[in-house]
Amino acid sequence: MTGYNVLVMLHLLCVIGGFGAVAYNALYVSIAQRRPQGGAGAVLEVNGLVSSLAELLIYAALLFGIGAVAASHSTVKFSQAWVSAAFGVYIAAVGVLHGWVRRNQRDYTAVVRKLESGAEPSTQQQDLALLQRLEKRVGFGWGVFNVLVIAAVYLMVFKPGR
Repeated sequence: MTGYNVLVMLHLLCVIGGFGAVAYNALYVSIAQRRPQGGAGAVLEVNGLVSSLAELLIYAALLFGIGAVAASHSTVKFSQAWVSAAFGVYIAAVGVLHGWVRRNQRDYTAVVRKLESGAEPSTQQQDLALLQRLEKRVGFGWGVFNVLVIAAVYLMVFKPGR
C-alpha cells in the first residue's frame, strides 16, 4: 500500500498547509482594522496572496484524498459513511469560503482601500460602520469554516460508522 500511504501523506500535508494557512484569517482582518498607523490595506493584500496559495493546497487535499481512497484497494470506500460525510463537509467548507468569506473579504478590502486613499469626510463614518459590519461577517464566516474543518478532521480521525 505504498501508493496509498504516499497519497495520504500528500493529503495531510496539503490539509496542514492549506487549512492551517487560512485558520487565522479572521484574526488578520481584526488586526488590520485596529492598526492605528494605517497600512491595513497592505496587511490584507499580503494575507489575500497567502490565502490564495493556501486555497490551492485545500483543493489539492481533495484530489489527494480521492486518490488515497481509490488507491486503498477497497480498505477505504467512497460508500463508507465517514468518507461520504467528510466529502460533504469539505464541500460545505469550500462553499462557505467562497460564498460567504471571500465575498465579504473583498468588500472589506475595497472599503479599507477607499478609506486609505482619502475618502470624503462625509462618507467616512458610513464606511467605518460598514467596515465593522463586514468584519463581523468575515469573522462569522471564518468561525463556521473552522467548525467545518474540525468536523472533517473528526470524521477522518475517528471514522464513525466504519
